[in-house]
Amino acid sequence: MSQLAKVRKITAFINKKTKNFKPEIALITGSGLAGSVPELKNKTVIPYKNIPDFLNSTVSGHSGNLIFGTYKGKKLMVMQGRFHYYEGHCIKDIALAPRVMGMLGVKTLMVSAAVGSINAKLTPGSLAVLSDHINLMATNPLIGNYDPAFGQMFVDLSEAYDKKLVKLISSKAKKLKINNAPAVYIAVTGPNFETPSEIKAFRTLGADVVGMSVVHEVIASRQAGIKVCGCAWVTNLASGISKTPLSHAETLSETKKIEGKFKTLLENVIPEM
Repeated sequence: MSQLAKVRKITAFINKKTKNFKPEIALITGSGLAGSVPELKNKTVIPYKNIPDFLNSTVSGHSGNLIFGTYKGKKLMVMQGRFHYYEGHCIKDIALAPRVMGMLGVKTLMVSAAVGSINAKLTPGSLAVLSDHINLMATNPLIGNYDPAFGQMFVDLSEAYDKKLVKLISSKAKKLKINNAPAVYIAVTGPNFETPSEIKAFRTLGADVVGMSVVHEVIASRQAGIKVCGCAWVTNLASGISKTPLSHAETLSETKKIEGKFKTLLENVIPEM
């Protein structure tokens, strides 16, 4: 089955379940951040496992649900948990979710993620408001699955992250007294954490934070004409900067501390998106 056929099948299934609900804003929650979603009205929850030809998230801290509902007049679609290349998913299949968003009518996507910090200004608990990214995953979700229905083949990423949304998020975070700064996200495949020498190289390249997701979602979304913004929450200092060994358990522990701040930020940002 072609990817376009899969996207249409998944979209039809969702439309049936939601009675043709048309989300305008989508949110992808990263590791341990599922509890940060604002309280939605008229909510519909669809487990990933129930959606034909969709993927399943296998990582701890990713709930694996699609949620639809309204918040202060805005129609939302929320992915509680994402799909990672390191889980063994084919990279082109990770483009499925953003393409479904586009077909459902989503105009704006906010990606969130837990990240390691390379920038001394971004300590654990800080918010990195994504302004750009560097793709070191050595692959791309657009390879080998093009169809005009998805958008242009050659996608302009000169403004991968919408500048107005970067300013909005930074402004709201400042008012909420959340330490934040614009940041360049560097993406690696994982699932191992990086070496100290790799982190030194990433700093030289201009990266502020490092993670194992986000960029493939952003690329596919921009192809679909969806505006993108990104909130990357710092859970640890990167390898060679941190004085303790890194672990996913630490990531989940730190995101639990951040959930409340992120929920408050979303409650302030979403009505103005």
